[in-house]
Amino acid sequence: MDDRHVLTPSADGRDQAADSRGGPGARDRAVRDLSVRELAHRWWRPATVVLVLAAAVVWRLVAPGLGAPPNLEIATAATFLAVLLLRNRWAAVVPFAVVAVSDAVLGNTQIMWFTWSAWAVIGVGAILARHLRGPRRYAAALGVGVVGSLWFFAWTNFGVWLLDGMYPSTLDGLLASYVAGLPFLRTMLLGNLVLVPLAAVLAGLVERAETSAAPAPVPAKG
Repeated sequence: MDDRHVLTPSADGRDQAADSRGGPGARDRAVRDLSVRELAHRWWRPATVVLVLAAAVVWRLVAPGLGAPPNLEIATAATFLAVLLLRNRWAAVVPFAVVAVSDAVLGNTQIMWFTWSAWAVIGVGAILARHLRGPRRYAAALGVGVVGSLWFFAWTNFGVWLLDGMYPSTLDGLLASYVAGLPFLRTMLLGNLVLVPLAAVLAGLVERAETSAAPAPVPAKG
């Protein structure tokens, strides 16, 4: 659902009725980032992001104990949801928040900088989709799920080969590192092919609920 039909308080506390009819103000809000003040008025958006962020952290901590397949993560989906609901560049820090909090408990690995920089690229890629609507949003969700998983696999396994000492410092060693990582790629890829589009669906449900709860515009007199 497009935000152009949602009434939001104006600076002086009055609803912008003209915007609800698809006027210039509504079109402007539909294509630009939301300000901190606008997000404060739409508190349910950041609240939803915080809940999903907390779920991503908890999942990363408890997944091994539950016997979940390695690399089945929800940080990518949480990032995509955050950029759609917050519609702000700062939403790209969501994966950093997930790994920072969970790494504080789990401990950092030798390839920490490769892991964190891989998440950085995924976060940047996700923010490019923050203004998309309709089918393009779901196409972007699939793209982030696929490309993000492939990028994470390629970059972090390169880090393992370079720093971990498990493989010879040769091309054959690098290929062996990638072959060994294929099961982890499969899990991450399959998970993100489901979870990232689900994040787009959840964002759409929040937007639809927001629109349904908005008061009807007051007709102009005369």
